[in-house]
Parts: sequence; C-alpha cells; structure tokens
Amino acid sequence: MKKTPTLALSLLLVFGAAALPAARADDAKPAAASKHANAAANKALVLKAYQALFGDHDLSAVDRYWAKDYIQHNPYMADGTEAVKQFVEKIGLLNGPKFKVEFLRVAAEGDLVFVQTRQPKMGNTPEMVIVDIFRVANGKIAEHWDVMQAVPADAVNKRPMY
Repeated sequence: MKKTPTLALSLLLVFGAAALPAARADDAKPAAASKHANAAANKALVLKAYQALFGDHDLSAVDRYWAKDYIQHNPYMADGTEAVKQFVEKIGLLNGPKFKVEFLRVAAEGDLVFVQTRQPKMGNTPEMVIVDIFRVANGKIAEHWDVMQAVPADAVNKRPMY
C-alpha cells in the first residue's frame, strides 16, 4: 500500500521551507575571516614570545606573554610562569649568547600554534630539533606541549631532520 502525504504535511513542507531564510555562501565568510585573523594573531604572539624568551633571553617576556595559570605538558617542567623562569635559568639559557631563533616551520589553527625550531649545539648539548605546540587564550600562552630530539651524528639517511 503506497502512502501519500497529507495536505497539511505538504503545505508545511512547501510553506515551512519558504519561511526559512535562504543560506548564502557569504554567511560563512565573516566567521572564517575571524577565525583566520585569530589564528594569525596567535601565531604572531607566539613568535614574538618565543624570540623574546629564547633568542633575546628576556625573562620578563614570560610575564608579558604567558598566562599566570599556564599549563605545561613537558614532564620536566611544572605549571605556571615561575616554573618557566626557573627552567630557563636552570638550563643556563640566559648565560649563552643571544640569537635569532631559527623557525623552520610555523602553523596556526584556531587557538593552537605549532613551531618547529633548530637549536644549535651549545656546550655539551647536541644540536636539537624541537616541535612546540602552544595553546593561546585571551592573548596569552595558556598551554604547551613539546617534542625534542637530538640530531644524531650517525644518521642512517642523509636527509636533515628539518
């Protein structure tokens, strides 16, 4: 037995759909533009903060760019801005020469910024390739994850890690 729609259902489908506003292709543009602008602002903030702290050895950068309740996922560091300062001092970064950070790759998506850098050999520390992921909230670095790997002297292939 074939069922046919009732007159009321048919009218609802026809007139109900007509009452809905038509979706426009440019409705998504303001949201996409805002999301892109936010990602670009987060990227600029992270690059400025990274250079200030790690390249320029400006410890006050932590107070300017990091959130007080900063969350750290590196198992060798504690949470909070004081822990960042203590870690930078502990590894002796402030005793070395200032330098322009070599950003190999940078990407931003929403509130996340991904940075790949190369740390040259310093003292007993080998050359390192580092990937940092930062979450930005309210114009401050709010959270951080990282992966660090020493560049081996005896690599199996000749391609650089970066």
